[in-house]
Amino acid sequence: MNARLQHRAATSRGPSVAARKQPGKPPEFERVRRALDGYLSKALDARKRLLEAPYDPKLLHAWRTNLRRVTATLKDVAALSDDDLHDVLSYLRACREATGQCRDIDILANETLPTFLDKDQGKLANADVARKTLGNLQQQNHKNAIVQLKKHSLATPLQAWRHWVQTLEPPTDGHLRKVAAAAIEKRFDDLKKRADKLDGGQKRLHRLRSATKKLRYSIELYEHSFPKQATQAWLKRLADLQGHLGDAHDRMMGSKLIGDVVSGDDAKQQLKEFRRWSKRSAFKASEKAMDSLDKLKKLKAYWRPEAH
Repeated sequence: MNARLQHRAATSRGPSVAARKQPGKPPEFERVRRALDGYLSKALDARKRLLEAPYDPKLLHAWRTNLRRVTATLKDVAALSDDDLHDVLSYLRACREATGQCRDIDILANETLPTFLDKDQGKLANADVARKTLGNLQQQNHKNAIVQLKKHSLATPLQAWRHWVQTLEPPTDGHLRKVAAAAIEKRFDDLKKRADKLDGGQKRLHRLRSATKKLRYSIELYEHSFPKQATQAWLKRLADLQGHLGDAHDRMMGSKLIGDVVSGDDAKQQLKEFRRWSKRSAFKASEKAMDSLDKLKKLKAYWRPEAH
């Protein structure tokens, strides 16, 4: 673990966050602080449960999603201070990326392949052998994920984050709204740029999916700073877009990973039907995503001054 990060956490001083709370409606920054603290606590709990009980894909998803919520938004929040929390962010990204492969294998085993085989046209020679091989691959990836989780404790970055909060002069509600508006505007620009670069390939689809998540997480983090009806309209559209992009991504990844499951001289021929179905369903999901994106672009940019 980063030595500076360890030192930062070890030298934490100052009054507790709870001691600084004021009665009545909490300031906007306090709501942001609670949200980020909650994401880290949920990731911490998911890790704890994964290490103490049988592997559960939902818990690994909770671990990764909550870490992603933090890594997608903490940099903008850290701009409120001279300390950019770079070491905390770098460590949290490493924590999330260390367990990435496991999720894609679980999706192939638990959703994509069963969906294909449930179709009337879904056929795969030696399907039982493929399922068994995939199950073994899952088990190996689960073991690897647990090994990585043991290496990546969140105690130190959580303590460092809380120390950062304790030593920060809280911003006014007005200043935080400006920070929020700038962050959301940037995320929306990134999303539009990545959408313009789509070429039907997995890499650019992944980048658009990532941009969609980041915009959604930023809107969620600052939703209390803006009108509820407006933020909810955006979140609804973004959830719809994210769902379709996720479906397309899962089909593309399934087509790629299935090669690790079915092997042999005739593997290409065996997988021809599955890959054709994956490509077709990924294309349909991408079409739905573009329709969702068009609807998203028609919404009023509520965070801009002229929208008020």
